[in-house]
Amino acid sequence: MTFVSEDIGFALGSVGCGSGRCAALLGTVDGGTHWRRLTAPTRALGGVYSTCQHGRPCVQAVRFATPLIGYAFSPALLMTTDGGLHWRLLKATGVTSLEAAGGTVVRVASGYEGCAGGPYQVESAADGSNSWQALPAPPIEMICPPVLYRQGSRIVLAGYGNAAGGVRATAQIDRSADGGRTWMRGPDSCGGKDGYASTLALAPPGTLVLLCRHQMPRHDGTYGPAWIRISTDGGSSFGASEHLPSLPVPKGTITDYQLAAASPARLLAVETGASSSRLLRSDDGGRTWTTSLQFPGGGAVLLVGFEDPQTARVAQGDTVWTTRDGGQTWRADHFTG
Repeated sequence: MTFVSEDIGFALGSVGCGSGRCAALLGTVDGGTHWRRLTAPTRALGGVYSTCQHGRPCVQAVRFATPLIGYAFSPALLMTTDGGLHWRLLKATGVTSLEAAGGTVVRVASGYEGCAGGPYQVESAADGSNSWQALPAPPIEMICPPVLYRQGSRIVLAGYGNAAGGVRATAQIDRSADGGRTWMRGPDSCGGKDGYASTLALAPPGTLVLLCRHQMPRHDGTYGPAWIRISTDGGSSFGASEHLPSLPVPKGTITDYQLAAASPARLLAVETGASSSRLLRSDDGGRTWTTSLQFPGGGAVLLVGFEDPQTARVAQGDTVWTTRDGGQTWRADHFTG
C-alpha cells in the first residue's frame, strides 16, 4: 500500500483468476472508506526474494509519488502517469527497492532477480521520468540487494544479514542526508554478541530507529524479546535499548517484526508469532508499549506506516485499519472493487 496524502492511496494485491491468483490494483480518495478498481500493472505477482514464480513481468510492491505518478516494482519496474489507468514497462527485471519523495524517486537496480549476490546501482530520477542518474552509494556486500528507506532528502540503505547463517547477521547501513549526493557508513548499533538489526524506520527531522533481535537462542530454546534503539541525529549516536513485549512462541520460532515511526516518541510495531499478530504502540520512545490491535492468525499483516504524526494504517487480507489519533483508536474498512 502507498498513500500520497491522508485520503489518496493505492493498494496492490491479488484476486482469484482461473485456478490461481492475479494482481489487482485498487485506489481510494477518501482515506480508505471506499476503493475502486484500477488497472493492474502486471498479471503476475512477484514472489519471495523479488523473483517471478508465475510469469513475467511481475511485481510485488507499489509506490506513488503523486496522485497520478506511480511505480510498481520488484523485480520488474513499471510506471503510470495517469493514476493507475495505464502502465509502461521501464525495466524488465532487477528493481528490488524504490521510494519517492520531494519530486524525485530513488531505486535499487541490478540485472538480476532474487538474491544472486550480483552488483547493484542506486539511481535517482525526477518523478515521471525514465532518465536515471547513478548516486554514489557505497557498496553493501550482502547476497540480497539492500533495502531502501527514505524520508524527504534522507536516504538509508540497509543490507540485512541471514539470521539462520553460520556467521553474525549484522546489518550494513549507509546513510545520506542530502538525497544521495554524499554518504556515511554507520555500524549496526544493536550491540551484544548476537544482537542484530532486522528492520528500521525513519521519522522527521533526524530520527532513525533500529529494531534489534537476538540471533542465538537462550537456554530454554526461545530467542527472547526484541528491542529498539533510537537515534535523533540521523544515526550518528543511539540511545539506550528499550525492549518490546513478546508473544509466547514455541522453542526455535523467530518472531517477525515490522516497525514504523512518527517521531522519536511515537512508534508502532507489528509482532507476528506462531499463530497470531498484534500491533504495539508506544508514545514514550519504547519505554512502555500497549496493544492497539489484535489480528487473527493465518494472514500476513502489513504495517503501512505514518502519513503524518496522527495518521497511520495497517492491513490484513481485505481489511485496512486507519488511525487518525496516533494509534489510540482504529477504524476498519474493507477493500472492494
